[in-house]
Amino acid sequence: MAEQSAQQRAAVRLFVERFNSAMSYMALLRAEEGSAAEAEAQQALVTGMRSTDAFLREYADAEGPFFLRDFAMAEEACAPFALRFWHVLPAMRPQHSPSALLEEHKLDRLKAWLEAVVTRPSVTATAMPPAEMVSSYASMMEKMKAMAAAK
Repeated sequence: MAEQSAQQRAAVRLFVERFNSAMSYMALLRAEEGSAAEAEAQQALVTGMRSTDAFLREYADAEGPFFLRDFAMAEEACAPFALRFWHVLPAMRPQHSPSALLEEHKLDRLKAWLEAVVTRPSVTATAMPPAEMVSSYASMMEKMKAMAAAK
């Protein structure tokens, strides 16, 4: 891997810091389907996806697909969240499929980055199987709904 400049290192740190909040999909999972809250959550997610795509276009390596061309810290730090986003959201809310949202909003740089991260062998080999990931989130969402109903 080539030596990184101070600006590149700072951009990677900022990307990692912003990624989880910009790409948050939990509000979509918590909202009732068809509700105003769901529409607001989807809009917030799309806004975050657009911001992330723009950040990648501005600061990441143009040849990609990874942030600094090669798989490195940005991907290592964000891979677990990217995997959950990629597998859990479409399984629990198919109408909000990340792949479809990326296509619809023409977020090509983010799409290339996500696809490269979630299909990288070192990421898939060390991650929880997608079915277990989805099952875990479904269970967690049921517990959250039960707790909210008990209040």
